Amino acid sequence: MGKGRVKTIRKSSSKLRFLDIAADGFKIQVMSSFGRSGVERADFDAAYSKLKKGDIISITGLPGRTKAGEISVYATGLPQPLSPCLHVPPLELEDVEKRFQSRHVDLIVNPLNLHVLKARSFIINWMRTFFLQREFVEVSTPILAELSGGAAAKPFETASKVFGANKKMQLRIAPELWLKRLVIGGLHRVFEIGPNFRNENADATHNPEFYSCEFYEAFTDIEGLKRTTTEMLVNLFNDFETARTQQFPNIEAFSSRERTIEVRAPFREIDFIGGIEEGLNCKLPILDAPDAADQLLEILDENDIDRPVNCTLPGILDYLASELLEPECIQPTFVTNIPACLSPLSKTSRRESDGQLVAHRAELYVGGKELANLYEEENSPFEQRRKFIEQNKFRVAAALEAGEDIPIEILEEAEQVLPEMPVDESYIGALEWGLPPTGGWGMGLDRLVMLLCSVERIGDVMAFGGLRGTVLAGRGVNKHGAEEERDLDKAQEDDLD
Repeated sequence: MGKGRVKTIRKSSSKLRFLDIAADGFKIQVMSSFGRSGVERADFDAAYSKLKKGDIISITGLPGRTKAGEISVYATGLPQPLSPCLHVPPLELEDVEKRFQSRHVDLIVNPLNLHVLKARSFIINWMRTFFLQREFVEVSTPILAELSGGAAAKPFETASKVFGANKKMQLRIAPELWLKRLVIGGLHRVFEIGPNFRNENADATHNPEFYSCEFYEAFTDIEGLKRTTTEMLVNLFNDFETARTQQFPNIEAFSSRERTIEVRAPFREIDFIGGIEEGLNCKLPILDAPDAADQLLEILDENDIDRPVNCTLPGILDYLASELLEPECIQPTFVTNIPACLSPLSKTSRRESDGQLVAHRAELYVGGKELANLYEEENSPFEQRRKFIEQNKFRVAAALEAGEDIPIEILEEAEQVLPEMPVDESYIGALEWGLPPTGGWGMGLDRLVMLLCSVERIGDVMAFGGLRGTVLAGRGVNKHGAEEERDLDKAQEDDLD
């Protein structure tokens, strides 16, 4: 017995009907003939006259192949209605807004998008298995707390009746500080897969609510993190391609994509400072010098490069990386030795080769987009407090530079300056109990799914298309009233012509 949604109804002759029914992202043809049905002709005609595209049915039959070689089910009875569809499924649905506002219709019409969601489930479960097999402990950390913590981003704010309306609460922007508390407590291998929230603009690769995976492992360093990352992605890409052909074949194979990305060890590496120096064809100043930002701006002017909106030291370096490094990172590439001012939660040291103060940190880029962040975690409470304070000095400098004409809130809204990163005294107090040398790692799972499924919009890998889709849900393609009834009647006639 087969069960599914009717995609098409075709009348080959007065005694023969062909149906395509779909379920779980797959479609099969049903051939129903009056001779095999075992019923009176009037009952045969009545059953198919009532059937409409979109209806959910069950039908009993035997598997076989048609003369054209297509696998089909030869019905031995009439279709049994299970649930009617009261709307006419559109032939196609390509408008992005309508697709996300009526996601259920999108999945009915576009099987590729359903296969992407199945692939997402495969990827997340694969990663969970990867960590559990390596004796990591999966945990769930707070989503709602007094401080969002763990990154420099603007949080969503609310209040709780437990503490009264005057006590502000925030949705987490990252689970990092909570997970490191658990490492301090003795869980030396810990990970979490779950949602985070950042009150920022949405675009093709960003959504205010997103999924991430973070893990923390005591007594490992940046080299160990790079080895784990490489092993994980090489195995994941291989296993995904093996599963793709059977579980979500509508997703394009890696070998046939226009831009082939080869995920194999070892991954390429680019030194952050060295890469920018090569792109500019000049040496950079010592980046923790008091006048480093001014010197960098002079270099930009000398090379006829437009200045960024945020001309603080982190703002300039981030701008240079986006212009000179990221476009070079199509194949999997670790960008290493990132300047200390860009890494307030990472251990830092001054390297002997050029005297630069760099973080023990790497970023993994694939397809020109950041995929993962790797850190040796700062475990000194004194250094961590100093780095929190230093990070906020850059924000103050950006506000002073903007002056009264451009308030800091405008720069923040335009994502040209980082939001305030308060000194989290609770976390610093936890560090006083001793965080062992720890490697930390984070990856945006939505971007990983986009990469594996060759999808350009983050909304396509989310069950309901991101924030715009959920807020505007139900305003997509539904029709009501007499117009819909006329469309139903016309579609019924077209099916049987």
